[in-house]
Amino acid sequence: MQKFGKALGYTVLGLVVVLVLLRVILFKTWTVPTLPRLSASVAPTLDGGDFVLLLTRGTPGFGDLVRCKDPEDPTQYVVGRIVGVEGDKVEVTGRSVEINGKRYNPVQACPTRKYETVHPNTDAEVELECGVVEMGGGWFYRGQTKTRTSPMNFKAEVGEGMVFLLSDNIDLYDDSREFGTLERASCKERVVFRFVGKNGWGDADARMTVIR
Repeated sequence: MQKFGKALGYTVLGLVVVLVLLRVILFKTWTVPTLPRLSASVAPTLDGGDFVLLLTRGTPGFGDLVRCKDPEDPTQYVVGRIVGVEGDKVEVTGRSVEINGKRYNPVQACPTRKYETVHPNTDAEVELECGVVEMGGGWFYRGQTKTRTSPMNFKAEVGEGMVFLLSDNIDLYDDSREFGTLERASCKERVVFRFVGKNGWGDADARMTVIR
């Protein structure tokens, strides 16, 4: 019995060591800042105050949600989805997104629940419509305000070594439509998991969720 206890202890210790090494080598944890502009732009996928896991190895690709250095403030970050890589032609017409002539728009509604954020300019609560978009062999949620905004048309061709970021909130955004394309090397961290949402463990919709 004593030998079994020692073996179990060593096994647990070994697992803890492995987990710590994985944490150091492969992952980072991060609390999404509650900055109004950032919080609005990542909705409905994330929200300011969410505690998330970042994968730091590998090369993020088309359709991945990434954390990048803010080109306007290197002490801060922007979060967006890679919708264009080197050589791609990106066109956003109002709420319609087209890459290399192929449209990537919602194909169905998200699960029924309330999706909302705070408007970065007025601090008013804004209810969102949510749709599922298929991209890069996977899918994700894209949000838009229920009140139609003035359409903004944008075209870009992604240069060498660059990526085009698009916010998951198509209307209240902070992405390449504002600051242009970013160096791919600055967008190496992929958001892959949310441990708990801003409202704590009691929010079942936000805790322990895979981020697509």
